[in-house]
Amino acid sequence: MITLKNRLANKHRRFMFERYLAKKRLSGEKIFYPIYSKEEIEEEPSRAFANVIPFLIKKNAPTVIVCPGGAYEFLSFNNEGGDYARAFNKAGYNVFMLNYRVAANAHYPNPMEDLARAICFVKAHSAAFCVNAEKIILCGSSAGGHLCAYFAARFEEFESVYHNRQYSLRPSAVILAYPVISMKEETHEITRLRLLGLHSTPEEQADKSVELIADENYPPTFFWHCEGDKTVPISNSIRLDERLSKMGVKHVFMRYPRGGHGIGLARNTTAAGWFEKAIRFLQEVL
Repeated sequence: MITLKNRLANKHRRFMFERYLAKKRLSGEKIFYPIYSKEEIEEEPSRAFANVIPFLIKKNAPTVIVCPGGAYEFLSFNNEGGDYARAFNKAGYNVFMLNYRVAANAHYPNPMEDLARAICFVKAHSAAFCVNAEKIILCGSSAGGHLCAYFAARFEEFESVYHNRQYSLRPSAVILAYPVISMKEETHEITRLRLLGLHSTPEEQADKSVELIADENYPPTFFWHCEGDKTVPISNSIRLDERLSKMGVKHVFMRYPRGGHGIGLARNTTAAGWFEKAIRFLQEVL
């Protein structure tokens, strides 16, 4: 349940996040790093919207690429972006928050291509940023969870089609919060509409449904969901749990009784503490 106390706390964290970005800007630090070249943007202007924001502790620590949710319609920068970045930093991880293409520019494969390019960017500049490019974790919420979960199932396709296998794009692990998993059964309609369009076919929907395509090579995954989520039904995560169990993939699925959707770190809800459990999971699998 989203209480007045939670709303005020979220407003304060949003203010702190915006102040953090403003402070970096005033100090002359670069905030947004484009992931496409000028030539690539000229070829497809929508790529200009895609970039990463680094939150770094350096120390050659593992790297998390955070993909905020927002139904492929917008990006929830604060509670599913900045909050996560600061929490991962405190836990000893470098973070790059991905601004991937949404709204009119979200049609497949644009967001997935953006994530592929973000991974390539991190690997290509790992020495300059002093990050560990061999341990890259994807973290996504809601539609951002679909982006990460789907990419983890189809990373080889993006290696060969978009990047000629210059880099391995397989994530070391995946962290998902209340993810959209299915594009067929009990999906989130706006998410599907933005990614696949108004008249997507059953075949297209099945091809983008992670519970139907994840195989035994799927990365270790931690994910959680609240019962009674009225935005993205928990059945999405239940199907993913069943699929990963069938494929023999190491994973942890946490089910919480209440909390709703879009609650990020889930402070003051029954899901509070999920982040600490996710960190312990990463420590086991990395």
